[in-house]
Amino acid sequence: MWDQAENLRKMVQGSTIKKRSSVIKANAANARVITITSGKGGVGKTNFTVNLALALAKLGQKVLIIDADLGMGNVDLVLGCSARYSILDLLEGGFSLVDIITDGPLGIKFMSGGSGIYNLANLNELQLTSIVNKIALLDDLADVILIDTGAGINKSVMNFVLAADEVIIVTTPEPAAITDAYGMMKTFANQSGSSALRLVINRVIEAEEGKIAADKLTKASLKFLGLPISSLGFVYEDSNLIKAVKKQIPLLLAFPNTSSTRCIEQIANRLLVRNSTEKKEGVKVFFNKLLRLMQ
Repeated sequence: MWDQAENLRKMVQGSTIKKRSSVIKANAANARVITITSGKGGVGKTNFTVNLALALAKLGQKVLIIDADLGMGNVDLVLGCSARYSILDLLEGGFSLVDIITDGPLGIKFMSGGSGIYNLANLNELQLTSIVNKIALLDDLADVILIDTGAGINKSVMNFVLAADEVIIVTTPEPAAITDAYGMMKTFANQSGSSALRLVINRVIEAEEGKIAADKLTKASLKFLGLPISSLGFVYEDSNLIKAVKKQIPLLLAFPNTSSTRCIEQIANRLLVRNSTEKKEGVKVFFNKLLRLMQ
């Protein structure tokens, strides 16, 4: 899989390639950039991100995950693979985009962002142009880019939320989690966010519990914030998730027939159905927006 790394390296170096490999999208369309976030920690955001990526891959999508959780990133642990390099190595030179991308299961890709993303703010204009142009090649490599943020509504998290094409807010039915998710929506509205907002209720015991929580949040957001947010559905609480985490094997691979796996697969399907109506600005526009927000 993805054995055309040398071809991409030549692209990075400006070489002409007469035939693009099957990895490179023929229509050169922009990738769909989706930030996945939560108002508080402990709601299962990273596990959801990884398993959503796998569900999308099973539907034929080329997916890349960027771990943007500063200091607490653990996408690699959930994936069961180790990232040797990060965006920081791309900034410091000597590495190409392909060098810092790690292969994951089912052909998905993973890239560690970490503090390297915030070091972008310290570069001069020439350096920034060079780095962003390299990162822009991700539009050729992926149909969907999922950005896993930290939890909360601090500035570093909100920057990723405000820069994305779409945002998925993950919460649980607990009152504290619902309150924090609403706080995320309120902060987004106060900062004049324009991303399309989605909602996922995670760790649901019964279907009715998930429906009630989603209904409460979507109605409150529209009534009090004037902010439309659509529900993608819910994911059942699943004891198999703990087993999967201990094995460092994603739930969709370790336990493909559980109810929670089916929920995530349904969410992936809904996400693709809504794809045709969304504007995809691509990863270069995303990073340019992010840099402006960081200044």
